[in-house]
Amino acid sequence: MDIGVIPNLSLFVQVGLFLAFVFIINLIYVKPYSRVIEEREEVVKRNIEASNRLREEATRYTEEAKSILDKARSEVNAILEEAKKEANKIKSEMLDKAEQEAQEEVKKRTEEIRKALEEEKRKLEGAVKGIAETIVKKILGEAA
Repeated sequence: MDIGVIPNLSLFVQVGLFLAFVFIINLIYVKPYSRVIEEREEVVKRNIEASNRLREEATRYTEEAKSILDKARSEVNAILEEAKKEANKIKSEMLDKAEQEAQEEVKKRTEEIRKALEEEKRKLEGAVKGIAETIVKKILGEAA
């Protein structure tokens, strides 16, 4: 009765075939799949780096755009302030001009009224002289 404690040659052959099978499977399946997985991991790593770089670039552009907008906003405010000052200056000049024209018109009308008053005064004085002469003639004509 042989229990099979001593390994025979078939055991070594099976071990050899198993190792050959593992080696062939490693060459055919494991190495290509490992290479594909490593390539995918590398692609993912590059994509993550690119996305981080693009995110930083987008953040920089956003900050730059905010800076440009703030600068433009301050320029617009400065232009508006300048326009308000200019409008107030023009308004003041127009009011001064209108006031001056009004004063000149008042002066002109006052002078016209004064001249008309003097003219009427002369006419009235002439009429008063004529009436006084008539009265004097009547008085002298009655007294004589």
